[in-house]
This record gives sequence, C-alpha cells and structure tokens, in this order.
Amino acid sequence: AEIRTGAGDTRGLIMSPSLLSLLATLLVVVVSFIGASAFTNTAQTPSLLQRYHNQFSSLLSSSTSDYDTTPDNKVLVLGGSGFVGRHVIDALSLKKIPFIATSTSGQDDTIALDLTSETATQQVIDLCTSHEISTIVSTAGSILKECDYKVNAASGQIATAVVSSNDVHVNKIIFIGYSQRIRNVCNTVSSLQEYARGKEESEQLIQQIMDADDRLHCCIVRPTFIYGGDEFGWNPPRLPTKFGEIIEALLGLYPVQALSELLPDILGVALEAPVNVQAVAGSIVNVVVELDDSSSLDSREDIIMAASRRPYGTLDIDSESAQTRREELKLCLSQHAKEFTPEQNFAMLEELEVLKPVSTRPTDDSSLNGRWDFCFDVEPDVGTGVIKDLFEGDDGFMRRILDFQGVHMEIGNEQSTIQLVVSVSLFQNPITVILHTSLVPAPSNLEGTMFLEKFEGIEVNGLRLWYPNAWKKSRYLEFSYLDDAFAVARG
Repeated sequence: AEIRTGAGDTRGLIMSPSLLSLLATLLVVVVSFIGASAFTNTAQTPSLLQRYHNQFSSLLSSSTSDYDTTPDNKVLVLGGSGFVGRHVIDALSLKKIPFIATSTSGQDDTIALDLTSETATQQVIDLCTSHEISTIVSTAGSILKECDYKVNAASGQIATAVVSSNDVHVNKIIFIGYSQRIRNVCNTVSSLQEYARGKEESEQLIQQIMDADDRLHCCIVRPTFIYGGDEFGWNPPRLPTKFGEIIEALLGLYPVQALSELLPDILGVALEAPVNVQAVAGSIVNVVVELDDSSSLDSREDIIMAASRRPYGTLDIDSESAQTRREELKLCLSQHAKEFTPEQNFAMLEELEVLKPVSTRPTDDSSLNGRWDFCFDVEPDVGTGVIKDLFEGDDGFMRRILDFQGVHMEIGNEQSTIQLVVSVSLFQNPITVILHTSLVPAPSNLEGTMFLEKFEGIEVNGLRLWYPNAWKKSRYLEFSYLDDAFAVARG
C-alpha cells in the first residue's frame, strides 16, 4: 500500500495502477515513451484518488461486512481439470455459486466425461437434468493432439443438443474461443488447422442456437494468449504469473501494440499482450451471475473489464449505517492503508464500491470535474515497483539525477478531458509532463460508470510532442465510486 498526499487539504482519487505505471516506463526511458506507457493496462485492481480540498480527521471502526449478491444459479463446467477450468471452479467457489465439473480423467473431484464418446451428449443432458443446471461453461479444449477437432467441436455440438432437449432448463452457455488473429494464424499452420476447425465449428453452432432462441444467453470469450499459475507449460505454451505480468506490461505498451498491428498476423500475434487466467475466469463468472451481459468478449481489455464488474444498487446504501461505513472505509484507505495488508485494503475498496450511492453516475456527474491527487494504490504493478526502486530514499543516486516529485489528475470540460500532470526535477531543473486524454461514456453502460479514454498527446514544459497516430487509441476507464471527496478508478 502507498499513501500520497498533497499540501493542505486534499480530495483524492483511487487511481488505476496503469496510470502510475505510466511514470515508471516514461521517466526512466524517454519522454516519448511516457505517452505509450500511460495506456498500459495490466490489471483490474483499483487505485484511490483523493479530491483536492477535503480530508477526514479520525480513524473509525474498520470492521468489514459480507454482502451476498450472487443470484441463484447452478453451473456445469466442462473441462474442469484443465488450466482455465480449474480457475473457473476456484472463482465459482469464492462466490459460493453451486457447480459440478467434468473432465476426461475425472481427476480433481470432477465427473469423468469423454466429450468425444457417443454417449457424451446424453450424459450431459442427464447431468443437467439431475442437478438442475442453468448454465453450461465450456473450458474444454485440445491442441496439437490427434483429437483436436473432435474435442473442440464437441462443445458446440453438445450445447446444441442440450438446448434442444425438453428435459433441461439451461438458459446460458459460455464458451472459450479464440481471437480472430489467432484463428488466422492457426489456419496457415497445418498442425493447428484441426484445432482451429473444431473451435470455429463450436462458435458457429453456439451462435446459431443463440440467434434461434431469444431466451438463451450465450457468451464467447476470445482471448489471445493466457498466462498464470506457478509453472511453465509447453503444450499449450504457458507462462507463470510472475513472468506473464511482466510480458503483459511490456507488450501492452502502445508502441508495441502499434507495431503488432502493422506486422502480418503470424508475426504480429507474437506481440499481442497476454491476459491473466484469473481475469478470464473472473469474466466468465461475472457473465454467469449476470454482472456482464456481453455476447462476446473479443479482446484482452474486454475480458479485464468484464472481470472487474461488481454489483451495484443491491443494498440499502442510503441508510445511516451504510453512510457511516463509507466514511470508515475512506478513512482507512486514505490515511491508514499502511496499517493493513494489501488483501485487506483490496477488500475494503471493493466494499466501498458496493456502497456506491445508486444515484451516482460519473458519466453524467459534474462533481467528477476538478483536480484529483493520487493517494493510494491497491497493489503496485511492474511500473510502480520501478518507481519505488529508483526514487525511494533521500540519498538515492537516481534522485540526484531525476527526482520524481508528484502526480495528479485534472478532469474538465464536463467530464470529457483528462490531464495527467507529472512533476519531476532533472538535474535540479523542474519539468512538467502532461498526458492529454479525452473521455466519452462507453456504450451499453447502464450504471453510468464506464468511459472510453482516448490518448490525445504529450506535453513537456508547454511543448506538444509528436507521436505516432497509432498511439491514438481508446481504452476502458471505470469510475466505480464517486462522491464529493473520493473516487475509485479502474483501468
């Protein structure tokens, strides 16, 4: 946890780690790289911003509350012992959503089921009937094996048969597909063509049954590469979390993304930023519990933002006890975060988000305009860690050359522009770097919390710098909590 306060009273914003990560890459590399790293999007964890001109004075009780907002649901997970399947099961268990899971081997407390067998469809129908399944999640898959086509096509074939059965009441199907770019590459590599053919057939079948039945909700999740866990993997290739996070941070930079888009698919796909398996699992579970109603999640950023959705408006958040609890949480996070573990701070931030007043819609709320000072970040990412290593301590060598002095955000023009202002001293000469972005409300955003933020330029001591047009892209930025003094931002 990290606390930063401005001079005098402050109002603060819980700022996205990617905004801080911006400084790490930009200040230690070149000024032009600042613009690129500003849009590194490596986590869905929130950060805290405190509004200028306000602060609390005393610490209240920090007891936490447990709110159960999960709808009634029962899930069948196909491929439950696989890499993604295990994480989906863990995420379902964490949210106390009842489920059963199958796998070819029957390991890890799963039910043995060979999806390529002649009896597989009837077995799934029997499971759905006897366990009153309402949602099927297919994480099953095969790659670089003789059974690639059969296994990957089975999900769509079984889903079609199950929905057509009068004995089951499945109303939701979630399928792990793959991105269009991965598909293009697979279709040009002979050893991957059967894998691609099976995946594509399943997607087509699932899309057909969704189009034919308005009561059925289907969601196809299309990641590029997925990393996670503690070990390397070879089939399929897999990076552990500690390496994957670094690769994601580097490949997520806009210069790298721009280069990836310019290259042919077979080369450019190697520069696509991977996504954490926990984000994939989280997005699936949020579709299960209807926090996200997407019919497809087509990019890493779509998956990250779907995974970060929380329930709103399910509590009596205008009650006196809820108001008191909000003040307690804000005090703990803004002034006493160092007294708690990162896990406790994260839990308090998520509780604060749940307590967001129903009437608050940051996309329409002029109180979002003004200066916001960074005061707390839940979990330092790669960029934040670099900043700490370089600039902590009064006698550090780097501080004699480049002294990081502060960062704040200015939102204006009716919530349509952001200026991220970075102050540094280079050989005792003050330098102000300003990153300009624009904001527009994101489409299909019923809660009024989600923006599309577009990179618009870099300014150093009043001088606008040139940058490639390829950097001028949009990303999601969510203000999941807002009041007169505090905001929580996720990006």
